[in-house]
Amino acid sequence: MPQNREREIEDAVIAHPEILGFPNAAAIRNVRVGWRFGRIDVMLLPRSGSAKLVLIEAKHSSAPDAICKVIGQLLMYYTGALNIGADGLACFRKYADSHPEPALSASWISPKQLTGGISPPSAAWAKIQSGEKLRPAEVRLFIALNAVPHDALCGALTILTEHHHLPIGLLSVKNGIPQLFVIPRAA
Repeated sequence: MPQNREREIEDAVIAHPEILGFPNAAAIRNVRVGWRFGRIDVMLLPRSGSAKLVLIEAKHSSAPDAICKVIGQLLMYYTGALNIGADGLACFRKYADSHPEPALSASWISPKQLTGGISPPSAAWAKIQSGEKLRPAEVRLFIALNAVPHDALCGALTILTEHHHLPIGLLSVKNGIPQLFVIPRAA
């Protein structure tokens, strides 16, 4: 089952946030970052530094969207993250710190849970989006795979970095340990 294989990738990233440059970061799994968006596989909340939110999409190498479509998925989450306000970021952090077991479970986390009981969902999202919005420089993006990434994925990520200044990190998980890939620079 791909979902279970992706869970192994997620577990490795959650267990080793320092490899991504975010030691001791709080984590939430399977959570929405935008109203009516899908759910990001792993969200890290760094405790220090310029990054305030890290989004990681995990893909098993045999998944059809692991070659390039995963980039579109991650960009969708990124656009949602840029609507998160300071109040929402505080809600994510409080939930991760106060409820670590459900935050890391396979069950999805609702906006009501994140906001401490605000309902209906539109009101919870209003809370998540309130306050000063996250800036692009405060959000980091990563794709995590369980194999060496396809050349097409590396090429697409290089183009996004060079032409649009949108760096997306690439991880390969082997034996439960993520390794950071360096995206080759185009000549």
